[in-house]
Amino acid sequence: MLSAIKNNFATDDIIVKRSDLYKVSVTKERVFELISFIGNNYSYKVLNAITCTDWIEEEHFALTYIITTLDRKSSFMVQTMINRNDAHINSLVNEFAQAEIMERDLHEMYGINFLGNKNLKELSLENWVHTPPLRREFDTLEFVNKHLTFREGRDDNLDVKVEMKRIRAEKKAAKELAKKLAEEKKAKEETETEENKDGK
Repeated sequence: MLSAIKNNFATDDIIVKRSDLYKVSVTKERVFELISFIGNNYSYKVLNAITCTDWIEEEHFALTYIITTLDRKSSFMVQTMINRNDAHINSLVNEFAQAEIMERDLHEMYGINFLGNKNLKELSLENWVHTPPLRREFDTLEFVNKHLTFREGRDDNLDVKVEMKRIRAEKKAAKELAKKLAEEKKAKEETETEENKDGK
């Protein structure tokens, strides 16, 4: 299979990640041809996921289509790069119905336009007009400080990091105290035993 892919798609970028997991990278123009090839010839027919990685330094997104065999015993990761400044690629909805919701999510979170998917409306970010939140230039802390406030009645909100440190310190102190008390109890029992022996 791997040699057939190498010969047909002129790529050496093939990785055997496990005995049941392969990864191959191809150009944007041939990614769907490869997905059809492994589906038609090697029974990789289930679309499990479409993932995206933002390589902001290289100015591209890495899109990975994870396709699995019908018996779910083997998976293939088909990866391609698209320009992040003009992020678009054809949709897979005609081949896999479940691609619609996956592409819709990536459209919302990264701003990728999936050509042919007619349902790229908002999924969870209602009336969002800002930079897509999973793009690396999106500053979460700045956004929170600028646009969000605590709800009324939630003035007791605590800094999570500070609170976690406090809880860990309390647990550590309680553990050390329990150890100390156990040692003192043991020492007392040993002293009493010795005293009883001497008294006899």
